[in-house]
Amino acid sequence: MREAVVLSLSLLIATIGSAAVLPVGVVAQSAPAYRAEWTADTFHTWRGDDDQPRVQFNLRAGAGDSRWGFGIRLRDLVGLPPAAVANVANDVQFSWTREPGTFRFLGSFDNGRGAGTYTFTPDQTFVTSMASAGYRNLSSDQIVRLAVVDVTLSHVRGLAQAAYNSLPIEEVVRTRIHQVTPEFIRDLAALGYKGVPVESLIRMAIHGATPENIRALQAQGIRSLSVEELIKFRIHKVTPDFIRSMRDPGFKDVSEEQLVRMRIHNVDAMFVRHAREDGLSVATPGDAVDLAIHGPRRRRR
Repeated sequence: MREAVVLSLSLLIATIGSAAVLPVGVVAQSAPAYRAEWTADTFHTWRGDDDQPRVQFNLRAGAGDSRWGFGIRLRDLVGLPPAAVANVANDVQFSWTREPGTFRFLGSFDNGRGAGTYTFTPDQTFVTSMASAGYRNLSSDQIVRLAVVDVTLSHVRGLAQAAYNSLPIEEVVRTRIHQVTPEFIRDLAALGYKGVPVESLIRMAIHGATPENIRALQAQGIRSLSVEELIKFRIHKVTPDFIRSMRDPGFKDVSEEQLVRMRIHNVDAMFVRHAREDGLSVATPGDAVDLAIHGPRRRRR
């Protein structure tokens, strides 16, 4: 479910750039700056990484051009009656507050299916602080988007302190969606990966090329990999455990490319052991890959 939510959010980033740009003073008015429709599913809940139950919400933009789907923790929906969860509740009013502003929902639930309208009121302190950070004239759509993916001022300032202080707002959103945090960037820099482009940082996070993963590879003697090589390792499941296991059949000095090729062709320690038990000569990683591709072409016993 988490992957589906991330994908839903990622596919909608392009809508940010097409939003009408409004002066900061307009979105900061005391009257609700944004009004649109919502639907929710409280019948099929799930738990996130924090083990808290979540409800699927879908928001439509005021102009109807933007739609956002995401999960909200039940405990964060202030005023939502218990009857709204897999039951019937009419004329309900509840709210959801994020640093960029507050959503106020009005509607009804029937057997766990909810629908209605919502208003979003930007937080003026957040809008002013974002302007000071270089993000002026944010549109209503953009501020709602920042609220949905939980872009905080500390995240924006942390990116700036890590030398990512001129990112387009859509890239700031993507770093938040894919958990490219200031801590993630600092930890990578400490391992020698400094000044990595944002797109590469996002790809590293998506594929799990984390600082922890890099340290584990280094403990196995795999050092100085490029960002693309790290990502390739993750895509093909060249894990520290796999590298360690291939030492049992005697493959101790294996190049990064050989490790990837063995993974691609399903060569592991068991494959090598069984081949040798069958009397086949498998002395090198190249022999093992050749055997996996072409079959048993030679015997030496």
